[in-house]
Amino acid sequence: MGLFKYSALDAAGQNKEGIIEELDQTAVTNKLIRQGLRPLSIRRYQEGKKKGMPLFGHWRDRIGKTDIEFFTKQISLLLNAGLSLDGALRIIKQHGHKQSFKDFAGQLENKLKEGKSFSQALADFPKYFSSMYVNMVRAGEEGGILPAMLLKISEYQTSFQELKQFIISASIYPLILLFAGSTAVVILITAILPRFQVLFSGMNKMLPIHVRLLMGFSGWISDHLIITLFIVLGLPIAFIIHLKSKEGKIFYDRLLIRTPLVSDFVRELETTRIFRTLEVLVNNGVHLATALKISAGVAANLEYQRLLNRATEALKSGKQVGQKLKGEGLMPDLAADLLSVGEESGTVGHVCAQIAEHYERELRVRIKRLLSLLEPLFILLIALVVGYVVISMLSVILSINDIAI
Repeated sequence: MGLFKYSALDAAGQNKEGIIEELDQTAVTNKLIRQGLRPLSIRRYQEGKKKGMPLFGHWRDRIGKTDIEFFTKQISLLLNAGLSLDGALRIIKQHGHKQSFKDFAGQLENKLKEGKSFSQALADFPKYFSSMYVNMVRAGEEGGILPAMLLKISEYQTSFQELKQFIISASIYPLILLFAGSTAVVILITAILPRFQVLFSGMNKMLPIHVRLLMGFSGWISDHLIITLFIVLGLPIAFIIHLKSKEGKIFYDRLLIRTPLVSDFVRELETTRIFRTLEVLVNNGVHLATALKISAGVAANLEYQRLLNRATEALKSGKQVGQKLKGEGLMPDLAADLLSVGEESGTVGHVCAQIAEHYERELRVRIKRLLSLLEPLFILLIALVVGYVVISMLSVILSINDIAI
C-alpha cells in the first residue's frame, strides 16, 4: 500500500485533488472511477519529502495543535452555517494556509466519500485527534448535534490553551532573571576570576581557605571547559531521557505528588484537567464510565490515570465515583464530595463544571503566588553568589599591603 496524489474532474467538470492510499496507480484509477471522477493525473506521494522543500520549510509546514484548533473552530462554524460536512472540508482545504493542512483536509474528505463516518475518519489520525475528541464527535453524530459538539470541543481547546498561555506568560520573567543571573555568574567565574589568579600567584602569604577553594574551582572550570560543558548539557539531557522512559515516568510522577508545594500544584492542575473533560463529555451525552476512561487518557500523571481507571471499575460494580476518588487521597476532598452530590442528584456534568472552574481559579492564584516568590528568590540567590565572589576578591586586594612579598 502507498499514498498517491491525484487530480480528477467530477461530474460537474470541477477539478478535484486529494490523496488516496492504494496498492498501485491502477487501483487508484479504479477507485476514482467508482467515485464518479475522471482521473487527470496520478503520482506517488511521499509525505514530508516534497521536492525542493528545505528542512526548516518542512518543519514550518507540519500540522500542529494550533492547526487542529483552527480546524475544529472553522468546521463547527461552517456546519452551523448550514454547509454539509464534505462541503465544509472542501472549503477548509481550499483556504488552508499550509499545503500539509490542505492535504490533510483532502484525506478526510476522501475518507467520507469512501463511506466512513466523520468520527471514523478522525480516528485514522491518532496523532492529531485524541480519543476524547473522537468520542465526542461520535456522540455528536449519534445524537444529531455534530455542529454543537464541535463548538463544545473548540471551547474546551480554547480554555486549556488560555490556561497554558497563562502559565507560560507568568513564567517568562522569572526565567529571564534566572538566565541573566546564571550568565553573569558563569562569566564571573570563567573570565574574571582567572585574572585574579595571576595577581595572587606571586604572594607568599597563604590566602583564606574560602578564596583558595573559589580560585581552585574557577581554575578547574577554565582548564576543563569541554568536560564542564559536557556535565552542564549532559545532566539535563540524561534527566529528560530518564523522564521519558517508563521507569522514569513512574518515579517522577510519584515524586511530584509527594513533594511539598509541588504536590498542591499538580493536584489542582490534574483536577482542573480531569473535571473539565468530564464536564464536556457528560454534558454532551457520554456515559460517565466512558467519560472516566477517556479522562484517564487526558491526565498527565500516571497516578491519576490509575486512579480514574480504578474509579471506572468501581462505577461498573455499582459504587459511587466520588467516594472512590476521595478514598485515594489524590483528589481534593471538596471535589470528591461535590461529585458524590452530583451523582446523587443526577447533575454530574453541572457539578464537574463548577469543580473545574473553582480549581482553575485556585490554580491561577497558586501560580501567581509561586512566581511572585520565585522572582525575589532568584534575585537574592544571584546576589549572594555574585556578592560572595566580589567581596572575597576585594577582601584579598584590600589586605594586599599586609601580605609579604
